[in-house]
Amino acid sequence: MIWARRVIAPAEWNGVQDQFEDLFVKLGCPGQMMLVAASGLSPPILFVSLPNPGLLNALADFERIDDSELPTEASLLVGHNHEFEKRFRYAKWKPAG
Repeated sequence: MIWARRVIAPAEWNGVQDQFEDLFVKLGCPGQMMLVAASGLSPPILFVSLPNPGLLNALADFERIDDSELPTEASLLVGHNHEFEKRFRYAKWKPAG
């Protein structure tokens, strides 16, 4: 399994998520494959886990990273919750104001 990240503009979010979700479904929803958003970063940063390095070519503008570069808190966008919770904590909700 590998990890990759991409800094995105808010307007790109839906397209990137749709692209990842299409690949996820095409591959049969692998347990270790997920798309997560780092919490509270601006600009937004998305992280993906992929079952093998060859799949990185299917996702535009993602760069491979080391596990040590992953955030501690994130939000799961696509993937399996039990795998997500092995690696991340959900960000704590903070009221506005």
